[in-house]
Amino acid sequence: MSNYAVWIDHKHAYVFKFEAEGVEELQLKSKDEHHGQDEKFYHEVAKQLTNPEELMLMGPGVAKDQFKHHCENHHHSQLAKAIVGVTTMESHPTKAMMLKKANEFFKNYHKWVKNY
Repeated sequence: MSNYAVWIDHKHAYVFKFEAEGVEELQLKSKDEHHGQDEKFYHEVAKQLTNPEELMLMGPGVAKDQFKHHCENHHHSQLAKAIVGVTTMESHPTKAMMLKKANEFFKNYHKWVKNY
């Protein structure tokens, strides 16, 4: 089982898989030019998240929330249960900024969880 962080908007998703050996990174791009096929894109992103222990979602707009609802309503119950946080982040961040935000989130999340 792994921890994941996903930065997502309607056109791109950056998937970061955190493991003891390091971080694996994957970039996905929507094939839809007009946002009409978001569910198909969300399904493609969901397929990349195998055996998540914890999943953090981030992004600039509503796509992160829509992806969360997609997981809850489209046979991705394991993903929905793994979601531990959804946070807003600016559009067009660097990969370093995404990783920093994810690392800070998980550090604070684990600190909080261990105290309760």
